[in-house]
Amino acid sequence: MLTASIAVSVLGAVLVGCGASSSAQPMPTVSGAVGEQAAIAIPTGMAVPTKVVSTVLVQGSGAELANDDAVVVNYTLMDWTGAKLIGSTYSTGGTPNKTQEFVLGSTSALPSWNQVLPHVTVGSRVEIVTPPAGAFGANGATAYGISGKDDLIYVLDVVGAYPGTVDITGTQPTRTDAALPTVTGNPGGGNPTVTLPTGVSPPTALVQKVLISGSGAVISSGQRLMLQYVGVDWNTGKQFDSSFARKEITSYVFGSDTVISGWNKGLAGKRVGDRVLLVVPASEAYGSKGVASAGIDGGDTLVFVVDIVDALS
Repeated sequence: MLTASIAVSVLGAVLVGCGASSSAQPMPTVSGAVGEQAAIAIPTGMAVPTKVVSTVLVQGSGAELANDDAVVVNYTLMDWTGAKLIGSTYSTGGTPNKTQEFVLGSTSALPSWNQVLPHVTVGSRVEIVTPPAGAFGANGATAYGISGKDDLIYVLDVVGAYPGTVDITGTQPTRTDAALPTVTGNPGGGNPTVTLPTGVSPPTALVQKVLISGSGAVISSGQRLMLQYVGVDWNTGKQFDSSFARKEITSYVFGSDTVISGWNKGLAGKRVGDRVLLVVPASEAYGSKGVASAGIDGGDTLVFVVDIVDALS
């Protein structure tokens, strides 16, 4: 795995599902523009729904969401119990939005999100009211002051959606650098093949090479990068991870400490649409400890081929 902890969460664990419906009853009022933190108000005396209810507040013009898509959202969260704002992913004090990514239909999303969001379009703003069963269940999320009996109100802005097979475009020229791994396989053809040079010691410093030059904007710190990648251990010659093989696009916030330092340094200055070869020494990867579960020993040099599919602010 490329990250220390790439697994996406929505304020913690995900629990059991429950019935959902499009709202035909009064719901809390929402104001504010899409892309900004929502203002949520609960009218006095409004009854709490007994099941998940939802409404599309703003209809987006993008593609429909489908199960197995990697979906990126911003959200505002209010606890109906006590009518208290829990928080949001939107920017505060000059910091960029902390968008959330999850795979729709999987346990990386709340049950209420999995039930409401299929067929919602990218660009939409959706209000979801859920009892505990559609959120954090009987255990709640104590770190955020949410008890196992609290009903929650989410306002979600759907920023993007990516099928697991989405990739960049372009043709990769043949490389002849005998000191570096050879990469074959053009975008759209599945898992790239990485061939290590014979009898060559790995470089001791970080190496980054653009294999395909994209035409998108230069990425910047704080953006959520949507990526496809494959990772090979130079010392063992084994592939230890591949989003291509999983058919599951991955993401991280560029510049954050959720990935090895070699990624942030090696991808700096790159563009959306680039395919980048990274050769990362242990000092910029997993150091002397390695990652035993992935078969990476301490001191191993890692090779990555990274396709930058998109960058979201």
